[in-house]
Amino acid sequence: MKNTLNTDYFESLWLNDHPFNDRNADFWNLRAEEFNQSVSKNHSVSNREKKVAYFLEKGLIDSKSRALDIGCGTGQLAIALAKVVKEVVAMDFSEKMLDFAKDNARIAGVDNIRFVLSDWESFDLEEPFDLVIASMSPAINGPADLDKMLSASKGSCYLSSFVKRSGAFKEKLYRVTDQVFKPQYNIINYIFNILWTKGYFAELSYEMGNYERLLPLEKAREIYPLELDISESPEKIKTLYAFLDQEEKDGFITEIMNQIRGELIWKVSK
Repeated sequence: MKNTLNTDYFESLWLNDHPFNDRNADFWNLRAEEFNQSVSKNHSVSNREKKVAYFLEKGLIDSKSRALDIGCGTGQLAIALAKVVKEVVAMDFSEKMLDFAKDNARIAGVDNIRFVLSDWESFDLEEPFDLVIASMSPAINGPADLDKMLSASKGSCYLSSFVKRSGAFKEKLYRVTDQVFKPQYNIINYIFNILWTKGYFAELSYEMGNYERLLPLEKAREIYPLELDISESPEKIKTLYAFLDQEEKDGFITEIMNQIRGELIWKVSK
């Protein structure tokens, strides 16, 4: 019997499942301030410090290492890495995310990060890195992106992505705009299996927690049509705005999500 559980099989599953496919730089520019505030909270700082300590403990990095952060966002993980490695290259296709990242690096007194405005597909790989990370990054959006990530590393890789997200408010958003809410994300599963078929044995772990999102009403009116992919539907936007007006308290929208995040670490050298 022919074994169909090969690389092509899992890649085809991934190609037909794109939760982030049509979210462009404008979307992430709009969310940059929100992201910068959320990653500055104490529990986020502690998580980053533990992650970098784990990289050190596993021997993935040392003081001579060079690291690449794909989709660095506001730069907080890149900054934590930069404190213990020789150099970090941090790239993102959102100009506003990078603006926050540069400010955060300056405030942290870190000067060994090179920030690059680029999408992953266009990013110029000059030489491989000791560690390549893609932390909650939409840049790794298909098999070709993963292949480029593999070629960018001469040592190890780290990748994280949501496995599941659910929340009563989010479900209401989808319901009032006549859409189906899908709490499950399968990208980590696809990538784990693709790596396995290629001979890479990734370490998989899960992190569970709650996330509280607080948005000014006007910002929510900007962001949610893009998140819900209803920007081209005036009637659905009208319905959404009416719902947000009902839900706002003191000018803010509060959204609480229960989420599970998957994390993969693997060595490129087989």
